[in-house]
Amino acid sequence: MTRQEPTMTQTVRYTQPTQAELDTIMAEARQLRSDMIAAAFRGLGVRIRGLFAAGKPAHA
Repeated sequence: MTRQEPTMTQTVRYTQPTQAELDTIMAEARQLRSDMIAAAFRGLGVRIRGLFAAGKPAHA
């Protein structure tokens, strides 16, 4: 009995990302998360500076 190589169906081909695709997606997700955290801290800094500037929000 000969062993037949499994064929990759079109569904599997498009639903199973390669390792390179996963690495790219994860790198992009890390960058987006980093940007979001940085923006949150910038906003927090503006609010804190506003509290110390006679209650007026500071302009960046």
